[in-house]
Amino acid sequence: MQSLWLLIPLFLFFLITLPIIIESRFSYNLEKNIGFFSIKLWFFTISTISFKIKGKYLIIRTKNDAKQVEISLIGPEIKLLEQLTVQIKDKIKVKKLEFHSNIGTNDALETALLSSLLSIIVGVLWGYIKNYKDTASVDIYTYPNYVEKNFLISLLARVSISIFDLIYSFIMASIILKKSDSKKGYVKVKK
Repeated sequence: MQSLWLLIPLFLFFLITLPIIIESRFSYNLEKNIGFFSIKLWFFTISTISFKIKGKYLIIRTKNDAKQVEISLIGPEIKLLEQLTVQIKDKIKVKKLEFHSNIGTNDALETALLSSLLSIIVGVLWGYIKNYKDTASVDIYTYPNYVEKNFLISLLARVSISIFDLIYSFIMASIILKKSDSKKGYVKVKK
């Protein structure tokens, strides 16, 4: 009977060290100022949102809700997100990165030049990521549209991280942010 109780800590240890495979898809149409973002955990879609940028605000609308939320691009939440990315960047394992672009102007020469320039910039970025994450599979797909005017970019990222690393990084980011706020003497007043 006692040996069955040992399975519970073993299961919890397995659950904590199990890598979380996250797949995110991002697409943005610059001409219409609308984008879509979707997150999958293993094989389950967690969230799909549409967004647009308006000044210093990001306006988010979920797929199921009709209400919209405005998020400021400047604020303490952004500072926490920045600190979390600093803490988590070495712990993430990048599996796959894909970049798709569909660019078109009414001029064929401008379309070809703009498509090539964007491919070169993304290629340099993918090369930089590939230097640090050797196991990453990176691809660039460029579709120049010589018929109509549009600017559509899309990104697919498949990464994995363990639950323990995610929790540890969040706690460290919160501690570092609180220490930096206390050193600067910020006082938060609730109204």
